[in-house]
Amino acid sequence: MIADERASKALHYLASTDEDAAELKTNVARMEYLVDLARKKQFLLAEGNIETRKALAEASEPVKQAQENYLVALLSFEKIRAKRVTEALIVDTWRTCSANARSGNI
Repeated sequence: MIADERASKALHYLASTDEDAAELKTNVARMEYLVDLARKKQFLLAEGNIETRKALAEASEPVKQAQENYLVALLSFEKIRAKRVTEALIVDTWRTCSANARSGNI
């Protein structure tokens, strides 16, 4: 059984992290865009055939830094997303157990 206090804590967490989760997801999209932008800029600055320019762009410091920033943003979002999924499961389990208890199944 999940205690009412634990379900309340889970609901509070879900309610209080809505904006944080949205901001982190938006930041992931922003960082993804900046990676793409860095790749394109470095491609335009590079010389050689297309494959050489692609390789030089990928190996450039600005692209590597943009990719690292993207991964940091993604990690932050995935942490809060995973915690929110766990808390939602706790609420769902509590809801099911409470319904069963009310109907006399437990």
